[in-house]
Amino acid sequence: MINSKYQVCFIGNAIVDIISKITDEKLDELKIPKGSMQLVDEKSSNKILNYIKNQTIISGGSAANTAVGFSSFGGSCSFMGQTGDDDFGILFSKDLNSSGVFYENKIAQVSGKTSKSIVLVTPDAERSMNTYLGASTQFNIDCINEDLIINSKIIYIEGYLFDQSDAKKAIYHCCKLAKANNCRIALSLSDSFCVDRHREGLCDLINKYVDIIFANETEIQSLYQSNLQESLKKIREVVEIGAITLGSKGSIVFQNQVKNLVPAIIVNDPVDTTGAGDIFASGFLFGLINKYSIEDCGKLGSKVASDIIKYIGARPKISFKTFLN
Repeated sequence: MINSKYQVCFIGNAIVDIISKITDEKLDELKIPKGSMQLVDEKSSNKILNYIKNQTIISGGSAANTAVGFSSFGGSCSFMGQTGDDDFGILFSKDLNSSGVFYENKIAQVSGKTSKSIVLVTPDAERSMNTYLGASTQFNIDCINEDLIINSKIIYIEGYLFDQSDAKKAIYHCCKLAKANNCRIALSLSDSFCVDRHREGLCDLINKYVDIIFANETEIQSLYQSNLQESLKKIREVVEIGAITLGSKGSIVFQNQVKNLVPAIIVNDPVDTTGAGDIFASGFLFGLINKYSIEDCGKLGSKVASDIIKYIGARPKISFKTFLN
């Protein structure tokens, strides 16, 4: 693995993020629950797009956000996901590659448009996400570039992929290939509702394959249907390395018998919390790849997470190499 071309291969939903500021009143007019993360159909997606103004459009998706953050540190990485054969798909590919993340879309018999997540940000920095899962739901074994896995040190899997049966099969295929080639497997639980839907399947994947876990407090408690301390005990019995984010309380990071509470870095006037967990994971992974102590991995994740919430979107405004000094 010393000659690996890419340090990490990220696997997730290929989604274009369309971000717009909005007032609470207009959010009510659209009948969108504040702070929600809901799936919408194409008609509802178009309705919201026609309503909002001054959008910021970038490549998105949880794993893609983490990949761009990792690249910003100077890490080498790739991404696997599925877009549609449309303008948004072209935008996703160009944006990701220009961010230093290798991405080559495999468009084969794809129906549906590129997936979109319309993120509406209210003045208190709360975000309401409305996601149209178009072509990304067609991710399957045929979309996998096995060389990207074989030539990586870590594969990073987005939990949202478990919502599609073909994607779930592809994930197991990737994990088997990774294990056969001495490549470690990281999993992000993504969302507590996703965990609720796929608790048994996620536990099976974790018990069989996962070496590194990322979750927030709600997600890990949902996985084990227990309190935080008991959930931490259970995950540490089966996974070697992990980071559990606790919002304003910081994060708990662990490796084997070492466990640390990493304090949060307070930001007085956050602008947008979109992708803070994704960016935390990018810092943690970069530290891990470069043999930082587990506590320093958590500290690096906290630094960049506290930076990303100061502005709209989940893309670095400055090189994350700045935080390595």
